[in-house]
Amino acid sequence: MSARGRSVGRSLLRLLLAVFLAPIVTGVSAQICSFWDATCIDPLAQTAVSVGFEPLFPDPVTFYYGFDATSQSNGVPMTKASYWLRYSSNYLAPSAIDANRTSEVALRVGNLTGQPWGPNNGCDGVWGPECSSNLKAAIQANMFTLFTSGQYYQNPLSTVLDQFLSSSSPVAGCPHSMFQVQAIPANSFAQETVTDQAVTVETPGSSITPWKTWFLSNMTASQQAQQVAVAFISRCPSFGDQPEITESDIQIELVCLKAPSGRGGHPAPAGFGGG
Repeated sequence: MSARGRSVGRSLLRLLLAVFLAPIVTGVSAQICSFWDATCIDPLAQTAVSVGFEPLFPDPVTFYYGFDATSQSNGVPMTKASYWLRYSSNYLAPSAIDANRTSEVALRVGNLTGQPWGPNNGCDGVWGPECSSNLKAAIQANMFTLFTSGQYYQNPLSTVLDQFLSSSSPVAGCPHSMFQVQAIPANSFAQETVTDQAVTVETPGSSITPWKTWFLSNMTASQQAQQVAVAFISRCPSFGDQPEITESDIQIELVCLKAPSGRGGHPAPAGFGGG
């Protein structure tokens, strides 16, 4: 091949590469999430913990928590928190479904420091085994009361956690700040149905599609890196179902974790109100 032919060939190859790679590069760039976009997160710090949640999932599920931060919003530091679950497609066997059940996950962040380690997915190291036991029992008791009251509910864990937030009574043996946060965002992720003998689960999340995202005012990245995030995962009878159960049949799992800070925050756009 002549020198001119090789030159034309290289030019054509460069053109073809530019045509095919441009959409890929653009797609990657488009995945970068703005701090102010509540539908995704570009984590400043992220962590994950493997959690056993049998019998619904024979294999452990993975709980992800991450946060981002901005230097200021109208002079006030702010962070953005997100969480999601990932799991395999190996669900509960249809023959094991004996009631309509709803599974949920929720996360509280703020007013709690310590070092996660030990049983109950790290929570015993934060507040001791007495608190873990009492906290799970208190949530189970309130969910059982809700279940037997006849009062309509759609998401039992969310309903009960809202009750704790509005109550001034602390859980025995637990930090008084346990429910002194603005919100504990919850998400329903699995529904078991007896009549269909089926389990419907939510698509596993990611930083591009987190399950819940919310903003925390007056919180810097370094402060949030010191916070212990506490996740609650539940499996409870759905409203209207009447299986013969006790409080101990309501499944509650606790997860305590921290996400250390790893890079600088994002600047706040002019005029953003935050909150």
